[in-house]
Amino acid sequence: MIDTRERFIPIGRQDIVEDLVAASHWNDEERQNFEDFCEIVISLYHHKFHKYLESLKHSYMPFNPDNDIIVRKHNNENQKETLQQLTNEMFNLLNNGNYEVLDKPALEVAMNADSYYGLNVYVDLDDFEQLIVYYRGSSMMEEYTRSWTSLFLKKNKIEIPIYKRLFLSLKFKPEDDRVQELVAEGETEKKARKLVKKSRKNLPEEFSEKHIFLKLFKNLPRSDLAMLFPNQQVRLKLFDKIKLGITGGGGTILGLVKLGAALINPAAFIGALAGLIGVVSRQIMGMFNQRNKYMMTLSRNLYFHTLDNNCGVINSLIDMAEEEEAKEAILAYYFLYTQADRNHTQESLDEEIEKYLKDKYEADIDFEVSDGIRKLREEDILIEQEVGVLKVVDLKQAAIIIDEKWDNFFTPAEKI
Repeated sequence: MIDTRERFIPIGRQDIVEDLVAASHWNDEERQNFEDFCEIVISLYHHKFHKYLESLKHSYMPFNPDNDIIVRKHNNENQKETLQQLTNEMFNLLNNGNYEVLDKPALEVAMNADSYYGLNVYVDLDDFEQLIVYYRGSSMMEEYTRSWTSLFLKKNKIEIPIYKRLFLSLKFKPEDDRVQELVAEGETEKKARKLVKKSRKNLPEEFSEKHIFLKLFKNLPRSDLAMLFPNQQVRLKLFDKIKLGITGGGGTILGLVKLGAALINPAAFIGALAGLIGVVSRQIMGMFNQRNKYMMTLSRNLYFHTLDNNCGVINSLIDMAEEEEAKEAILAYYFLYTQADRNHTQESLDEEIEKYLKDKYEADIDFEVSDGIRKLREEDILIEQEVGVLKVVDLKQAAIIIDEKWDNFFTPAEKI
């Protein structure tokens, strides 16, 4: 059976530490030692992720559409290497932050679903050279809306599946490359170039195909993923087309009838012609007004769902990953230390932590026990015995070891 639970721990790091420190089994000295241990662990990860942040920002600089400083020029080969390094670092960061990948089949299902906001948005996914989509936290959002089933007299509750956090990384293909792909699919070069330009008409003038757009959104209905893409094209829904066709078409037909009947009377003909022009104008304006209504809905919802853009996304993801890494390390150490008599293996430790999180916070998650153990191993505070039994050094020794690692970060070579 596939485990569909998420790895994200939906409890704040400070809350977890406070609850573990407040446990009744500690004596005063142990409680203080554990509190000191948590503080030094958090400080250590904060410094590690600060270095990670500087590396990511440097890798992203040549691709940042918001960059306002001079960027060192690279040849094509170096730029490819930098792009690959950035991509690998972003994958690691998203994994550290316990984000889950949204693969292409799942993405296409979401893109074809009926929009909660009533928008009909088309996106050419083949327009992208790189498209990375990750999410963290999925749940249901309750809304109340009127529908024809109740004759619009009362509001009915509906549940909407949402992504609590959604990450996008987008890089467009060179225009000529995309045109040639469409030509290979049977389009003429003129038609292909027109289609590509239409797809990209909403991009800013300073847009470059070298740019990588990073986006972070919150509480997004799964059915409205399409509205996040910069090359989206808003189209009239079938219902709106029928409504405009009925109202405008009926008026147009009546106007033509009157125009035909007035052919023998010049004055009546001019009046009928003016009336027909008025009807056609109203129909055209109706289509524009409906489209503007769509665009306003799109703009409003993008405003309220957007968390961060481009370089700001990297800062946000670093904060999230730092929190998750520290929580995993502290929880793994706590249960190995306080339940040393249980002779935990990786499997039993995983079960114990997951049970604690579910009982204490009603959070049913798939705890990343292997990550927690790896962190303790990297910090030299894990003792791995035969037959898979796991132990940790005592609190005072653990704090000393991690404090030494902290001191070693600031060697003379690093002091500037």
